Amino acid sequence: MNKRALITGASSGIGFAYAKYLTKKDWHLDLISNNKERSEESKTSLDYKKASFYTADLSKNESIRNIVDKFETPDLIVANAGVAINGPIGKLTDEEKSKAYYLMCGGVIELIEGFVPRMIDKGTGRIVIISSIGAISPMPKSSIYSSIKSGIYAYGKSIAAELSDKEINITVSLPGYVKTSAHKRVGLEHLHSKVPSWMWVTPEKVVIETEKASRKGKNEIVPGMVYKIAKPFLKSDAAVNLWKKITKRSQ
Repeated sequence: MNKRALITGASSGIGFAYAKYLTKKDWHLDLISNNKERSEESKTSLDYKKASFYTADLSKNESIRNIVDKFETPDLIVANAGVAINGPIGKLTDEEKSKAYYLMCGGVIELIEGFVPRMIDKGTGRIVIISSIGAISPMPKSSIYSSIKSGIYAYGKSIAAELSDKEINITVSLPGYVKTSAHKRVGLEHLHSKVPSWMWVTPEKVVIETEKASRKGKNEIVPGMVYKIAKPFLKSDAAVNLWKKITKRSQ
């Protein structure tokens, strides 16, 4: 079928799990990572002839423009690149906030806006946006992260409605705590011991449920049964207080 997927943040976590999943479906893969070393490691681990690996800083506009201008139009975009960013209000620098907003929201929008007209010309296409359960739930001391994920969630839901008659399907995935190295890389390793095991989902679980939802044409998915059950209660005071308790650093 010669289907082609473009995956950002593809060297680890959900992005790598998505790439691995699609190798079993014989897809051509364009895999983008910001970290050259992890990209090389994922290339060795994936060991897949139909995968091309690229390094790019997706927090920069020129990287997005280069991808849109030079890459073949994909049949599937998985917008997954991201970083865990947290801190009390007023503590993050302007640069930290600006880079995070572009990486996980503004740049994702420009990537999608660049490819969608070409997808429409092809007459088909799917887009998966990896947002976060934090898009629909208060996250004290992670307000910037939550607002970014809320922004891309709103964008994804809006274009899903706009493109419903264009044969272009948009699915926004809202995972909770995922077992990746992202937290450790930014000094949040305490979460692995503080957050109960039943609140964690694997990257593979996220991919299986997200891809199933995307193929069925659903525009939203919350991976993991515990989060599906908890979703109606996530904005309650009890849920917020519980979240604050289990994520609080030990003194």
